[in-house]
Amino acid sequence: FVRGASYPFILFIRSPHKTPSAGRLSLLAAGPLCVESMQLKYNSKVLVCLILAHCASTSLAASINKAKRSTHDFSTNLALDHSAPQDANSTAKSEWRNHLSLLSEDYLMQFRAVQRLKEATLEHGPLLCMLSAIGVAATLAWRRQSFSDKKKDLKAIPAAVQEAIESAKEEARAAWRKTSQNSHSLSLGELQEALGTAFEGLSFHPTSQSRFGLEDGKAQRQIEIFGENRLTPPERESPWVLLLKQTFGGIFNIMLWMCVACELVLALAMDGDDIVTPIVLSAVIIGSATLQWWTELEAEGMMSALQKMQASCTVTCFRLQREGIVERQVAAELLAVGDIIQLEAGQKVPADLRVLVCSDTTLVDNAALTGESVAEPRSSSAASAEVPLIEARNVVFSGTTVVQGRLLGIVFGTGDETILGQIAAKIRTSRTRSSLEVQIEHFVHLIACVAAAVGCLSLIANIISPHKRSLAEVLENAATAFFAQVPEGLLPTVTVCLMIASRQMAQRNVLVRKIDAVETLGCVGILCSDKTGTLTSGQMTATDFVVPVEEAVDANTANVVLRTSSVGLCVNSETLEERNLARCGILNTSAKPDLSSPGGYQGSPTEVAIMVGCQQVLGSENSAEIEKQYQPVFEIPFNSATKWMLTIHAKEDSKEYTSIIKGAPERVATLCAMDSDMRVSFEATLSTLMGQGKRVLCFAHRTLSEPEDGSTFSGSGPEDANFPMDGYTFAGLVALEDPPKVGVVEAVRTVAAAGARTIMVTGDHPATAEAIAKRIGIVPAKEDLEEAACDYTIVTGAMLESHLPSIDDFRPQQLEKNESAAVLEFWQCCVSETRVFARVSPMHKRAIVRAYQQIGGHVVAMTGDGVNDAPALKEAEVGIAMGIRGTEVAKEAADIVLLDDDLSSVVLGIEQGRLCSENLRKSIMYTLCSKLPQVLPTFAELIGIPTALTAAQVLLIDIGTDIWTAIAFAWQPAEGDLMLRPPRHPQRDRMVDGSVLGYSYGYIGVLQSVACWGVFFAVMPHMWTLFVQQKHSSEYSAEDSLADYAGMTAYYWTLVLGQVGAAMAATTSRQSTMTRWMPNPWLSLCIVLEIVLAMAVVMWTPLQQLFKTHHLSMFQLVAGSVGFFLISSSEELRKFFLRWKESK
Repeated sequence: FVRGASYPFILFIRSPHKTPSAGRLSLLAAGPLCVESMQLKYNSKVLVCLILAHCASTSLAASINKAKRSTHDFSTNLALDHSAPQDANSTAKSEWRNHLSLLSEDYLMQFRAVQRLKEATLEHGPLLCMLSAIGVAATLAWRRQSFSDKKKDLKAIPAAVQEAIESAKEEARAAWRKTSQNSHSLSLGELQEALGTAFEGLSFHPTSQSRFGLEDGKAQRQIEIFGENRLTPPERESPWVLLLKQTFGGIFNIMLWMCVACELVLALAMDGDDIVTPIVLSAVIIGSATLQWWTELEAEGMMSALQKMQASCTVTCFRLQREGIVERQVAAELLAVGDIIQLEAGQKVPADLRVLVCSDTTLVDNAALTGESVAEPRSSSAASAEVPLIEARNVVFSGTTVVQGRLLGIVFGTGDETILGQIAAKIRTSRTRSSLEVQIEHFVHLIACVAAAVGCLSLIANIISPHKRSLAEVLENAATAFFAQVPEGLLPTVTVCLMIASRQMAQRNVLVRKIDAVETLGCVGILCSDKTGTLTSGQMTATDFVVPVEEAVDANTANVVLRTSSVGLCVNSETLEERNLARCGILNTSAKPDLSSPGGYQGSPTEVAIMVGCQQVLGSENSAEIEKQYQPVFEIPFNSATKWMLTIHAKEDSKEYTSIIKGAPERVATLCAMDSDMRVSFEATLSTLMGQGKRVLCFAHRTLSEPEDGSTFSGSGPEDANFPMDGYTFAGLVALEDPPKVGVVEAVRTVAAAGARTIMVTGDHPATAEAIAKRIGIVPAKEDLEEAACDYTIVTGAMLESHLPSIDDFRPQQLEKNESAAVLEFWQCCVSETRVFARVSPMHKRAIVRAYQQIGGHVVAMTGDGVNDAPALKEAEVGIAMGIRGTEVAKEAADIVLLDDDLSSVVLGIEQGRLCSENLRKSIMYTLCSKLPQVLPTFAELIGIPTALTAAQVLLIDIGTDIWTAIAFAWQPAEGDLMLRPPRHPQRDRMVDGSVLGYSYGYIGVLQSVACWGVFFAVMPHMWTLFVQQKHSSEYSAEDSLADYAGMTAYYWTLVLGQVGAAMAATTSRQSTMTRWMPNPWLSLCIVLEIVLAMAVVMWTPLQQLFKTHHLSMFQLVAGSVGFFLISSSEELRKFFLRWKESK
């Protein structure tokens, strides 16, 4: 009795666990105890005490039981798992066993104490109950305070044990990877042994005798080993780190920050007087970087929102418990390897599954993974080990969709271990550099050489100049000459150009994730496009009805011929034959009404397309009436052996039945009564339709009476049917296809006019791909192709596989070195002649992109929506994913996402990219025009010419006027012929090349210099006098100083107006400026403000004192416009000559 009463104290002192649910469990135990107490005839007080004691002991027992289970699971799963090598981590295992043995002894003592407490309670009655209750109440509060440290010690896992745990997990994962590659060929017994999942009584409707599924404990252990069922997201840098990279990274930014540093050193360390310039330039750099950072951050935010909208939902999962099978809804992320789940039509497959049970008509859409546009059937039979996993019919893969039927499948791959996850892991590589990065790097190298040369020459000129200056002045002039050659406005102009293009594309439902991809899109010479969902609608559609009609030969004779009509022309048809065929299509179907699905029906794409097409012919009201009149009484489902489906319908108010059969034309035709002429016409029409890449189904019907024995209809084919299955009347053919999207033909034509080629790259059948490619203009007519080109117009994946280089390098010199001449010739012909690549794998698509890049030297854009497109999307200079049909892997790999899946938006992107590149080129040309007249005064001082331009005035032109006008070029609209030019190649056709430097320095720069020096000497006569006198500035009188200031002002004013003329001239490359009296509004505003600022510097006294200027007379102000008129007239003559030359 004393031992039993003391056990509660021992229990609560030693227990290291708290169980929140234990209290609830103890209350559930009170019910049976009440019944037991009534049988023992305890009074009410005794009953209360007994319940208290039993609740305490039950609660404690539940806590102990849970702790024991968790300890057993923990040790079994992690450190002591039987799959781990027996000789590995022996020290860690021994340490962990000792750790667990202490816990086990503790739990065993507690368990025994509970049992003795229960026995003592029943034996000794109320007194022990009261003692137990008091003991429980006292120790509950005390144990928390006394043993918190002990709990922490017990929860801690030794470091060696943790290493052993991780090692065991990795070994388990590696072992299963090898097994999972043969999941399709394993028998159910082998699967059960490998995964530890029960398979007894597999069925869509489990009974009390069924025991299949994974136990909850095993499921949790599998998740601990393999992780949750989600793809590992790509590593993303902190937004603030990205901002720092945008601000201080890149060779051009580094060059600008060097200018800022030089200006700050001159201003702070050498008593310079210009602190404004470095501040303004710093603000320009930071502002440009922030704009680009914010734009890309917005795009990533839209991408994240898109991913959340398309988050996966729950699936039906069968778990095994002691009571039997439990059917529950489990989030897709919490599925474990070995789980058995059920999928219905319309559901997305959440993991890689081996099919265990499926209906006869189960179809799966694998377009996202393989590019195949036609849904493929699935079966539960084990496949041969020689069949590749990706081609097995008893496997469904993560990311695909069940379109018809239902299935039970066992999970054998989750998260990164799925086929989808493996492809996603392969594309986590560095991206191909954009053409803009290449162009900016080339320009910076070029301008850095020019600026460094000018800076050094200026330094030498200032040192040897007869006008002696202090060291600070010499360095300031040299730094100013260097700084003057750097186009400070380039960075913000690039950012604003790209932002404008990005915003305009966003209005067309195009999400630009990588902002400089817009400019790269303008350089694209090859547009590789997936077929299904990109060039086509992605939905099967009934296109043609073929019906037999009588055609009169003479007054007494008529022949039966086949008439082909477009479904679009048969809407609400009154023709008997077409309505009869539509009636057959309405009645013989496995599609079910579902308003939430496309077309209003749920089922295979083929069934839905036939239903929608037949409804168009009959009208929705007539369709419903037909379905009401003909009630289905028997059905033989479609199967791959017979290739047809049969239904029998009882007609309202009639004893006759109508049998309708639908299926493969060659199979159904054998069951029909046809004469020889009819059969020839049938085969010719069928050949024509299939030659167009269409799928064709045949319909036939006949009238039946009740079976002679009075039973119901039965059978599965002609061999065992209890009704006749011959002599059917041919009703017609229905042709179906995945039709081209609206606007695709125009988009392909526009891309061709722009000098680029559209190439179809698909996993679909070659005949289907060729038919669609011909219709949308990708494949030209045979008469337009050379004989040699015809052999390579359509290339299959098998041909690619046999010619893949041994190393992943398609450079011609490497192919010549490492491969045969046939391999090099094959790929050269593919790059120059091929228009369609069919039956290709994901790695084939990547190889195609690399071949166009390295052999053809093209800039490649790749569009796609499936997982199979992701490697190629990553490899291409511009990856374009579909927003609606696209998988998350494809979107993550892409630079641009088409939110409405409209390919014509890509054409807009190409135009925007070209406009962006054109405007950047114009902006750079304009900015460089003033560099020659800015630097010449420094060297003119060597021959005694008075100072024509101070460093402050140079910086005023660059920072105060030129930079803002240069940015305004970003808003310049396109010239009319922008999309009629061939694409610019970033390696061969540089954005800044010799022609740009020649235009800016050798043409406009010279004209500006002539105008500036002409005004300087001719309009300001004192300047010539000072030059002839060869006076040093220190020898100037007050009158000479004023004359010098007036001369500098005239030079500055003429240069500003010359830059206005250069800005107007640069707005067009060939078109006359007179056709656009005003450039874009922002550029017009900047020009006006530039003139206003220059007038203020010339006329306003505070600015005169700051920049050493002097007011000019009206004549002198008008004379300063000579540069504007000289440049404008010269440019008009040059552009006229160019247009005349092109017209010739």
